[in-house]
Amino acid sequence: MSPVKINENNIFAILTIGSSLLLALLAVCGLLFFSASFAAGVVAGGIAAIANCHWLYRILQRAMGLPAQQAVRFAQARYALRLAILAVIISILIIYVKINIFGLLLGLSVLVITIIILTLYMATLNGG
Repeated sequence: MSPVKINENNIFAILTIGSSLLLALLAVCGLLFFSASFAAGVVAGGIAAIANCHWLYRILQRAMGLPAQQAVRFAQARYALRLAILAVIISILIIYVKINIFGLLLGLSVLVITIIILTLYMATLNGG
C-alpha cells in the first residue's frame, strides 16, 4: 500500500479521519485509565467538534457560491447560529447530563490537536 499524499484536495478528509482516529484512541485511553464518565465526555466533545467543523465547512462552501454581499450576510448569520447551537449543546451536556468537563474539553480539542499534528507533518515533509 502506498502512502497517502496530503494536498489541498484531500486535507479535509485527512483532517476528519485523523480526528476520528484520535477521538477513538483518547476515548479508549480515557475508559482504561480514568472512568466511563471521562470517556463519555471525550466522545461527546469530539463528536461536537467534528460535527461543528463539518457544519462550518458546508457553510463556507455554500457562501462561496453566492454574490459577495449576500455571502457575507449568509456566513455571518450561519456562524452565529452555529455557535449558539454549539453553546446550547455544551451547556446541556454539562448541566443536565453531568458529563465530565475535563473529558469534554479534551474531546473538543481533538480537532486542534489533529491540526497541530498535520501542520508539523506538513512542515517536516516540506523541509520545515
